[in-house]
Order: sequence, then structure tokens, then C-alpha cells
Amino acid sequence: MADITMCTGLICNKKETCYRYKATPSTHQQSYFVIPPHKNGECDMHLEYCDKCHQYNGVHKMGCETRKVTIKL
Repeated sequence: MADITMCTGLICNKKETCYRYKATPSTHQQSYFVIPPHKNGECDMHLEYCDKCHQYNGVHKMGCETRKVTIKL
């Protein structure tokens, strides 16, 4: 259940990396943007989504392979 306003992804270049597009909508009630919130190819409402660990907004699980750890010696 996505407790956010979702996006249909129409005319959006970033929809495949956006949680608002990729999330599973609620079966009971789900809100969508009436007009997609992008201007000039940019979206102020984009929430980065990770296909590997299914987290969004730049947060990754500890075991996610996309999470990078830097060790300084």
C-alpha cells in the first residue's frame, strides 16, 4: 500500500527510478497527481527508488549491493 500521491509517469524520463511510479497502489483508495509534476524534464516530486532493496528516497538496506561503503586507511 502506497501512502503517497502516486504518478502515472506520462511523459517522464525518470519514471523507472521513481517510487511514485513503481510503488504498489492501494487496492482500496489511491491518490494520483492530476497533472504530472514535471517541468522542462525535471520533477520536484521524484523519489529515487532502488530495485535491489525496494527502498526509496536514497535510503538503502545494509545488505543492498548498491550501497557503497568507503574504507579509509
